[in-house]
Amino acid sequence: MPSEDYTSTPSTGKLKLKGVKDSRITKKRKNKISKDEKSSRDIVEDNSVMLKKLEEEDLEIRREEKKKKEGKSEELRDDDAEDPELGVRVKTEAERKYDEQRRKRLDDRLKREGVKTHKQRVEELNRYLSGLSEHHDMPRIGPG
Repeated sequence: MPSEDYTSTPSTGKLKLKGVKDSRITKKRKNKISKDEKSSRDIVEDNSVMLKKLEEEDLEIRREEKKKKEGKSEELRDDDAEDPELGVRVKTEAERKYDEQRRKRLDDRLKREGVKTHKQRVEELNRYLSGLSEHHDMPRIGPG
């Protein structure tokens, strides 16, 4: 019978490469994070971006006040001038006022909105979208 010529012993298992004894791939296992740690991490991440901006602005304001106290407030001719002692770019009066106003707006927004988690923001967006009229939706096309 010719069909018996082509049959071999039934092979079970995976294919193997020649010359390789153990072809297993070992993967590093990841540690699971508990729900409490996730929620606290999300809150910290949300706060951290705003806090970093605020801390940077506070640092700049402190430096400016320190310069004023020491009597080193000099008129700068070009915007890109650097203070050699601090190694930091010195801002012009207009830039300082702009930063101050921006910071006030940021503080007001934080007071109004508070610190929300991603889940709260999504729920708020869904409430807003559900309240919109549906006249932009596509009408049903075809029979029935």
